[in-house]
Amino acid sequence: MDQITVKLTSPVEHDGRTYNELVFREPTVADMITAEKFEKETLESNAVLLAAMADVSLPVIKRLKLYDYNACDTLTVPLFLPPDKRPGEGKDPNAEAVTEQP
Repeated sequence: MDQITVKLTSPVEHDGRTYNELVFREPTVADMITAEKFEKETLESNAVLLAAMADVSLPVIKRLKLYDYNACDTLTVPLFLPPDKRPGEGKDPNAEAVTEQP
């Protein structure tokens, strides 16, 4: 999984286009630098990062209903992890927790 598609509950219109879903790719250093220009750990800096990851303009993210924004924010978290650490990819993340008892 190098991208995640989030279906929007409420479609967003911007510049004559309707967005029913957003496709987010893995973030790059360039995306982080762009977001870093805003105060860290703020809604605005996070919205800038999400816009970059979805390759859409910031107004698209700003027009999202809060519940859709929260879904985008939550569902993209695995994209910040190395591929082998993402849920459902690579090794079984629970394999180390299982030990045999004699």
